[in-house]
Amino acid sequence: MKNLIMTVAVAGTMLFATQAVTAQEETGTETTMEQTTQSQDQDYKEITTDKLPAPVTKAVETDFAGATVSKAYINEKKEYKLVLETEAGAEPQTVYANAQGEWIEPKESE
Repeated sequence: MKNLIMTVAVAGTMLFATQAVTAQEETGTETTMEQTTQSQDQDYKEITTDKLPAPVTKAVETDFAGATVSKAYINEKKEYKLVLETEAGAEPQTVYANAQGEWIEPKESE
C-alpha cells in the first residue's frame, strides 16, 4: 500500500514539474520572436508613400487590387516594407518588396 501511495505521489510531482518546464520554454520562444521582429523594424525607416518607386506601386496595384499603402518603410538595401489597407475593418497586411517591385521575404538582421 505504501508503494502505491509513493508511486502516485512521485507521478504527480513529475507531472507538475514537466508542465512548469514546458511553460518556461514557450515564454522564452515568444520573447525571442518579439525581439527579432523589433530588430527587423529598426532596420527600416519610414518614408512617405509618394517616394515609392513606380515598380513597387504597380506591383501593389496588380497583386493587391483595391489595397492602398498606408505606411511605407525602406532599409539600406533598398527593400521596402509596406503596410496595406484592404477594406474598412480588415486587419492591415504587411508585405515586403525590392526596388524592382518583386515580392521578397524579410531577412532577419544579424
